[in-house]
Amino acid sequence: MSRQESMSQASKIQYRRPQPAQARRSPNMAGAVRAGRDTRHSRDWYALRRRRRRARRLVRLGILAALACVVAAVVLFLVPCVERIFAAEPEQLPVDEPAAAKAVTAPAEQLPVVAIDPGHGGVDRGSEGPGFGEYEMTWRTANELADLLEADGRFSPYLTITEEESQNPDCARIKPSERAQRAAAQGAQLLLSIHGNSDSSAGTSGYECYAIPPGDANHEESLRFARCLTEGFGNLGQRLRGLDGVRYLYYGDDNEKLLYESDDTTVHDDPTFGVLEYAQCPAVLSEQCFLTNSADVDLLADEDGCQRAARLYYEAICSWFDLEPDQS
Repeated sequence: MSRQESMSQASKIQYRRPQPAQARRSPNMAGAVRAGRDTRHSRDWYALRRRRRRARRLVRLGILAALACVVAAVVLFLVPCVERIFAAEPEQLPVDEPAAAKAVTAPAEQLPVVAIDPGHGGVDRGSEGPGFGEYEMTWRTANELADLLEADGRFSPYLTITEEESQNPDCARIKPSERAQRAAAQGAQLLLSIHGNSDSSAGTSGYECYAIPPGDANHEESLRFARCLTEGFGNLGQRLRGLDGVRYLYYGDDNEKLLYESDDTTVHDDPTFGVLEYAQCPAVLSEQCFLTNSADVDLLADEDGCQRAARLYYEAICSWFDLEPDQS
């Protein structure tokens, strides 16, 4: 090869400057870069999620705290109420009992009401006794009887008039019909009207009573009660007037008194004593004694006599109810 050819050949050769060595890149380098970016995004997402969870926990804790406050307030309010409830006397619930037991242990509101009518009173003084009036004797006896019935515990006594209506002479007369109506309003099962008798003769004495006449729905039971009364006064030694001490009385057309004995069962249209006429339960009008007879007064009209008569009335009432009287 000639020199000229060699130079021509050499001019064709290209020389390159050496390039700085580049770092070798792994085939997965790009994926690693992307993974780094994803990791940063993931960290941010988890941090946000943790913050949200923390916020939710704080909300729940706040709600629980609020509920705890409400529960505490309710407890503080209810505890005194519960203490008052338990401190109070427990309510007695009704217990089913046999009928016989109920009759013995009946509550106070179910006790039989016995109406006691102290005769006369107010401007109506009644008959005059030795140093006292009939209205005083009837009031004293009625109260003695009421005390006996109250102490017995098996009765609920009721006086048809007040002390003011009985003892105050300025009070208007309480009509017998109104007395009977008062007794009915109280649900009386038995009515006793107490009176004293009188006569122009000081020698007249004895005991008598008046039952609701035949023809009335309460006649039979009234007659039975009247016989309980005459038995007691008769056993005391008091003379029973008429056939057996039980009588019927009517007022005629001229307001005259028509008297019949207990064996006369004739039904009359004439009215009887007002307290018996308007009574809505068995009733008897009792003429306790003659205030014009000294022996009767000593036995049944003075202070001891009123107590004695009240005891007889009490025993008769017990007998009518088929009960034994209290002997204490």
